[in-house]
Amino acid sequence: MMKTEQHIDIRLRPLLLPEDLKHAIAWYQDEEVLYYSEGIGVRPYNEERLELMYGYLSRIGKVYIIEAIEEGLWQPIGDITLSEQDLPIAIGHPDYRSKGIGRKVLQLIQEEARRFGWTELKVKMIYDYNERSKRLFTSMGFEEKGQGVDSNGVLYRSYVCAL
Repeated sequence: MMKTEQHIDIRLRPLLLPEDLKHAIAWYQDEEVLYYSEGIGVRPYNEERLELMYGYLSRIGKVYIIEAIEEGLWQPIGDITLSEQDLPIAIGHPDYRSKGIGRKVLQLIQEEARRFGWTELKVKMIYDYNERSKRLFTSMGFEEKGQGVDSNGVLYRSYVCAL
């Protein structure tokens, strides 16, 4: 059965290390995740690199695991970090991409940021070729605030959203 936006319940829960590494390692070895979130030519993550990434993200913000309910059980499908500097998100499980999950996650994370008393959210870098992410963030009230070029010469855009 095809999953649709209205039939997928999701929640955010805090990252648990090392338990969550077993799910996340597959996400960060997925070519699509790497291409859209990390850029061109990024090699798949090993467990050590994944731990370093989560360590960094935990220092700059709060890392959440995105979970969807499947057959009565919550299953990890991706991650998002709520940070004043950036808002990286990855829908790691391929069955849940392009299903409206990103929109639901951003709604939850905006609510969380408001609870913290924040007045805006920033997205540091969305690659220009990542049309899905650009559409998602602009549909959620984010406005382009700048652009740049990464170390490979690939254009990206930055966004901000008032809360």
